[in-house]
Formats: sequence, C-alpha cells, structure tokens
Amino acid sequence: MDRHYFIAIPVPLLELKQLSEAVNLGHYYQQVYGQEDFHLTLHFLGGLTERELNEWQCRLKEIAATVQPFTLTINHLVTFGNEDRPRVFAAGVEETTSLLRLANQLAPERHKPFVPHITLAKRWNADCEEPLPDMTLQAKINVTELILYEIHPADRPRYRINTLARCGKEQ
Repeated sequence: MDRHYFIAIPVPLLELKQLSEAVNLGHYYQQVYGQEDFHLTLHFLGGLTERELNEWQCRLKEIAATVQPFTLTINHLVTFGNEDRPRVFAAGVEETTSLLRLANQLAPERHKPFVPHITLAKRWNADCEEPLPDMTLQAKINVTELILYEIHPADRPRYRINTLARCGKEQ
C-alpha cells in the first residue's frame, strides 16, 4: 500500500481533548481523534515517490528555517458538511498573516481555499438524532515546529512523524 503524507503544525493541546470528552463526541461521531493526532494541516501531499518524499523533506526544512515561531489562537468551532449532521467537527484557528504566508509557501497553487482548523471528529453517527450542543473554546498554540507526517489509518496514533523541522533554525 502506498503511504500518504501531509505537512502540519502539531497541536497536542489538552484543552481539545477535554472539550472532546466533555461534549462526548463519540456519541455523535464514529471517528474521534485522540490528543496525539491533533494537528493543523498546512498541505496534503498524498502518495509520494521516494524522490518526491526526499524533495519535500528538504523543502520543509528550508521553509521552516525562514519562519519565526509564532502564536495561533483557537477561538471558534467549525463544521463541514450538512449543518444538522456535519461530517467533520473541528476547532477553528484564527487566520494570521504568519499562518497564511506559511500555508502559501507550502502550497502556492492551492486548489481549495485554506480553512485553518484542527479536526476533532469525523463521520457523523447515523444513529444519532440529537444536535451538537453549543460550546465555546479559547486556546493558544505556540508554533515552533512543522512536521511531515506519514498516514497510518489503521494504527493509533494515525500519524507518524517522518520529518520534524524547527521554525527559525537551520536544520
């Protein structure tokens, strides 16, 4: 099986795990993410050849070296799909100049708009008739590293670090 890859900011926030548990997202969704899988995707790469993987590893390090650490604010919740039964439930991240610049460096010719978010759950539970409760969330993320993840959907955690690049440092 071909491995798929993406570049992301790791987000191991306890607040997101606590929100997920307090709301009981497992009641509403078939797939609830664990704290070790929380991340903000900057660019999905899909399947890569060995040569392409090596190129992305180098490019990630080069880009990370040009990015100074910055802070992001999680300040809203986001859903994707049907309003009554959204297929994705996520924590929304405030768009900042630093974040948008970084996302554009990694994917200058993006085909879809960049919507910064941290997925907490996917696949609405068809047996659930109740609406999601109203909730609020406020948290900060200190962005100090970028990660090239390899996807392992059947494993826990789902995402394995392939390459870690520290912001503002030559690798």
